Amino acid sequence: MIRLPTVLVALFLLAACGRAPGREDMAPLARPYQGGVLAAAAWGVGPIRPYTFFERPRIQEIFPKAQVKTDVVRIADDETRDVITVTQDGAQMLEIVDGTTYAPGGDDPLIGTVRLVGGAVRGAHGETLGMSWKAAGFDLSQCEMGAERDHNAVVCARPHEGTVTYIFAVPGWNSMEFPTASILRAKGYLRTIVWNPASLRRHHG
Repeated sequence: MIRLPTVLVALFLLAACGRAPGREDMAPLARPYQGGVLAAAAWGVGPIRPYTFFERPRIQEIFPKAQVKTDVVRIADDETRDVITVTQDGAQMLEIVDGTTYAPGGDDPLIGTVRLVGGAVRGAHGETLGMSWKAAGFDLSQCEMGAERDHNAVVCARPHEGTVTYIFAVPGWNSMEFPTASILRAKGYLRTIVWNPASLRRHHG
């Protein structure tokens, strides 16, 4: 069984355990995405929710104007994963990764992580791809070194918000040592935003 990188699992679990009582965000009604800003939040990404099926026809239903395709990506030297990509207005916006679980009481596969990779995507607080680590307002205590496909990158999550993580590229940095704050401020930029539904399923299960 393919597992999430250890660092991401740790960030998700810390965020789930640290959630303040009574502070769960209410998800808006999931309407098909027509265009405009596509944002990640605790509850999902646009019309995507924790129990969205990993099926191309279902993703096409909730992104009716997009090109929705299946693909395979390499996440490690010896591991690949099925994905569904969502492209709209000439830009690939999402890479939806196959999950390892099924819908309760059935055999429909559920989505795994959703990676926001281009176009008009935003983070939970308006973060945009390409913005600097400094502008995003993180500190070193909120970040870890990336793993597997995100090696030589830094993964950050805000307190109590670990369902959404932020992958920062650091050009020129290639080391087993964690980059210093000065290096991140000078070179780090937001490459990918990742939403993970795993802790939400545990919370509601």
